[in-house]
Amino acid sequence: MTLVTISDSIKDSLTKSEVIPTVIHDKSFTPKGFLTIKYDTDKEVAMGNTIKPADSQNRPRIDFTLNLPSDSSTELKISKDDKFTLVVTDPDAPTKGDEKWSEFCHYLSINVQLNVFDSEKPDNSSSAGSQLTTTDIKGVDLLPYIGPGPPPKTGKHRYVFLLYRQSPGFVPISPEGRPTWGTGVPGSGAAEYAEKYHLTLFAVNFFYAQNLVQ
Repeated sequence: MTLVTISDSIKDSLTKSEVIPTVIHDKSFTPKGFLTIKYDTDKEVAMGNTIKPADSQNRPRIDFTLNLPSDSSTELKISKDDKFTLVVTDPDAPTKGDEKWSEFCHYLSINVQLNVFDSEKPDNSSSAGSQLTTTDIKGVDLLPYIGPGPPPKTGKHRYVFLLYRQSPGFVPISPEGRPTWGTGVPGSGAAEYAEKYHLTLFAVNFFYAQNLVQ
């Protein structure tokens, strides 16, 4: 399966799980890359698989692979000066259908830099047709990673990883709290934060976790 085909599969998974439009409001979103996420328990995030909370408590290793079709009508370049924001958010806190704590921010890291550059290009950039990977991406943590802690009898929660490109001149700052991303508005979260700081969504992955008591 090619990476471009994987992008279509990702969109299908996001729609079926209602990550689109709950977390990602733009129904036309097309992934520009793929996040490979693996915990130190050897559990890997796979677009909607289930991982036990006990197996996902530590920050995972996260790799990013750029994916743009060679016939893309929109030229998109990533340069060495570009910076990214990486987040993990739970839209089901405390439970799906009750948004008083959602979205709950589990992780927020800014100024992530990617090594997806083509050394043969004079401007040291990557563009359409590239399939390049940055391993173990990291940035400056504004809110350190905390693992899933779904309450008893609240069913499965979605834990959504999102990678955004930052806009020049807009430096994201830490929200005032984790519940509702500090807005106090039930149901608000990553999309509103991204809009505030002019972030462009590049890639997404997610898994489900639930309390053992149901």
